[in-house]
Amino acid sequence: ILYRCILGFALMSVIGAVFVQQTMSVVQNDNDVMIMKKQKEADTYNRKLKALFAALDADGDGTLSREEFEEVKTNENLLAWMSALDIEPEDLEGLFNLLDTGDDEVSMEEFLIGATRVRGSAKSIDMAHLFAKVSRVERAVVELRNTFCPEYCSEVTC
Repeated sequence: ILYRCILGFALMSVIGAVFVQQTMSVVQNDNDVMIMKKQKEADTYNRKLKALFAALDADGDGTLSREEFEEVKTNENLLAWMSALDIEPEDLEGLFNLLDTGDDEVSMEEFLIGATRVRGSAKSIDMAHLFAKVSRVERAVVELRNTFCPEYCSEVTC
């Protein structure tokens, strides 16, 4: 009887170990599937953004001018297309200024990077980065004020 109990216990332990091993293998495959799905979604989104860029680029020069970008306001199809891609077209002026690097034109690369970043609502990490940058700028302004306008510091607590 003792032999049968030990054999039964050992057999149950082996079955349990095989079950755990199979479960861990499925979890690993599930992670791989999740990563592949995210990559496929990103590729699909980039293809749609490239198609939108081509539709916006009226003169076909590979860049969007402010005039081409403003055309979205009058074209209902482009407005709907941007909304479908989670890009809110309400503030097109601000969006163009955000995407533009200073040459008053937005290239395909600038558009893809910028449109991906403004997609949907702001994430917590985006807000944290923004807060950190604003804090650094504020400290720099205070240092400049103290350097160039020391009389201001005597009037106001610095």
